[in-house]
Amino acid sequence: MSLTRRAALIAPAATLLAAPGILRAQSGTIRVVVGFPAGGGVDALARPIAQRWSERLGQPVVIDNRAGNNGNIAMDFVAKAPPDGNTLFQGNVGNFAMTHALFPNLTFDTSRDFRFVGQITLGPLVFVVHADSPIRSIPDLIAAAKARPGELNFGSGGSGGVPHLAFEVWKRQAGVDIVHVPYRGSAPAFQDLLGGRTQMMLDGYSVVRGAHEGGRVRVIGITSAERHPQLPDVPTVREQGMDWVFTSWQGIAAPTATPAPIRQRLEDNLRWVFENTDLPRTLTSLGTFPRFAPGAELDAKLREDRAMWTSLVREAGITAD
Repeated sequence: MSLTRRAALIAPAATLLAAPGILRAQSGTIRVVVGFPAGGGVDALARPIAQRWSERLGQPVVIDNRAGNNGNIAMDFVAKAPPDGNTLFQGNVGNFAMTHALFPNLTFDTSRDFRFVGQITLGPLVFVVHADSPIRSIPDLIAAAKARPGELNFGSGGSGGVPHLAFEVWKRQAGVDIVHVPYRGSAPAFQDLLGGRTQMMLDGYSVVRGAHEGGRVRVIGITSAERHPQLPDVPTVREQGMDWVFTSWQGIAAPTATPAPIRQRLEDNLRWVFENTDLPRTLTSLGTFPRFAPGAELDAKLREDRAMWTSLVREAGITAD
């Protein structure tokens, strides 16, 4: 037998023998890093996932909030972390697919430096105004903005984030001029909406759920193709006469160099909690659509979405300012 042939036979076997040792090496606390403050949309979804994932893995899984620069600080931290499966990043399509179009000098590359362990949700956004606002629908919002161009404003969790980009696309299609007011996270942006310092928000329902159920805000539209079971009385934007649909996926990723057996263990157990616990019901209650997909599937989707958003951002002239 030739040396080349012998090496070809030995290499796969060595990988299989090494895998149990690699898996045993993953112990201790798993940190799921979130690039936004506590109370934001990504954070709200991360916590129930971490709780059930921890129970299944038999390891502590904690959320590590590292806010700043639209999540890029957190992504840089995870990209440079030891590739042992104990430091992961949970983020949305904005973090992974939009960020390079808006922030050209990043120290990491989402396609090169990360591999997904799974998709977790497909989430619509909701248009929200204060309960005292005279605006009660998307047509009302468009009419008010056209009557007072440049006078209305909307708050978001940060320049270049998913709500910001989605709103920029929407307002161009609607033909309105509404001023963007960025905050360092959705939670402080929402506090200013409640305080009357901004007129509206576009964000995930988890951010506004408590205030909505308490009658402090009004949800005037949802961006999904169909109504959400948590909000059966809220019409879609499309139902209100505007052909516009937007949803944002979220996923959990590890540094690229993380050994495949470790990533597979994380993925298999993440899938298990989606299929065998109340997690889908909990995520639905937060206004999103639970959608587990394998890591490799989301890796491929990232390549497609990154190209699409880069083109869209450049054509529309959207900036992170």
